[in-house]
Amino acid sequence: MMNDTENKMNFQENSAINIDRQKWMALLGGASIKDLETEKKRLDPDIDWNFIIKPEVGLLMVQSDADGSHPAFNLGEMSVTKCVLEVKGHYLGYAMILGSDLVHAELAALFDGLLQHPDYRDDLKENLIDTLAEKQLKKDRSLEKDVTNTTVEFFTLKRGE
Repeated sequence: MMNDTENKMNFQENSAINIDRQKWMALLGGASIKDLETEKKRLDPDIDWNFIIKPEVGLLMVQSDADGSHPAFNLGEMSVTKCVLEVKGHYLGYAMILGSDLVHAELAALFDGLLQHPDYRDDLKENLIDTLAEKQLKKDRSLEKDVTNTTVEFFTLKRGE
């Protein structure tokens, strides 16, 4: 039976993993399929995993609110692909990605499950997640630069001036 100190340590470790998990799931969802397939080739081909929910495409209702003062309204539907699998008989890997790419959802779920496993976590963070984060940062900076270049400055004149 665990004492209070061990329980606190387990809770703190799980909390840190959950915060990291949010970040890596976002990166895996936005990653290119080429990067995920390349990393999968580097893994042991005998990794034990099973589908809980095979990759499937569905629709998600997107809601919007113009300025925050009115109730949200349905903007439209978008396609998403989800997948849930069990890795090493214990860790559940989950993915929901935009669009209808079954392979992308499967790979993202696999890596999510492996990143929860202590034997794979550090290696995958270093070789996959850090690389994806760097690529995302470059994309963000490029987009920011493009947006900055198109900034329009407005001014008004009083009548009669």
